[in-house]
Amino acid sequence: METNTLSKVLVRLPNLITLFFSLTLVTGFRLLNDRFHWNTAPSFDFTVWNDVLVVVSFLTTLFFIVTAWLGFSVLMERVPYQGSFNRFIFDTARFSALFPILMWSFLAESPHHFQLYVWALSTWHFAMTIWYVWPIVFNHSNRTGHSSDLNSHAIICAVYFVLGLAYYLLIKKRWETEPNDTLRIALVLVTLASIFFWSLNRLLGLQKRLVNEAAHKE
Repeated sequence: METNTLSKVLVRLPNLITLFFSLTLVTGFRLLNDRFHWNTAPSFDFTVWNDVLVVVSFLTTLFFIVTAWLGFSVLMERVPYQGSFNRFIFDTARFSALFPILMWSFLAESPHHFQLYVWALSTWHFAMTIWYVWPIVFNHSNRTGHSSDLNSHAIICAVYFVLGLAYYLLIKKRWETEPNDTLRIALVLVTLASIFFWSLNRLLGLQKRLVNEAAHKE
């Protein structure tokens, strides 16, 4: 493909990523409405822990996805697609993976399956870690992130894996013989708090970078 033609194609590709993002959010809100029937016969009950966990899990995951999108948008402004389709293919894969993750946020009420949601998040961050490690290992100079991003994704990947493993061993495996609803709720809330604070920290870090860059340009 000629360079000029490739450049013209690459500049349009972020719009497809935007489509994945939009479809994920629309479908997520539709499933939330299906779960609680807010437009017909609202069934949400603040006194029912499972209802609360599902809503908090959905909103927390939504916050995580929005911060991922903001990071992508800023990166595209700094380093647009150029030279090949490699980054576009990776971005398509990682934003497509956010779709099932948002769907699985509804597993917060399931003692048998919530660890799948947590491990899916861990796997997503593992993929991001590999993305940042790859240029270092193979001496590629076209890095598209910072070392702090690598460290952050690697650490939170490990944290989510441990939380998923703890849930699997302490809740899922014992639920049929030794159900412990208090511990189940506690582990879900700790996991969701970890997701929220990591996402918030990422958002604040991104904002700080942008402010510093703007100050250096003045």
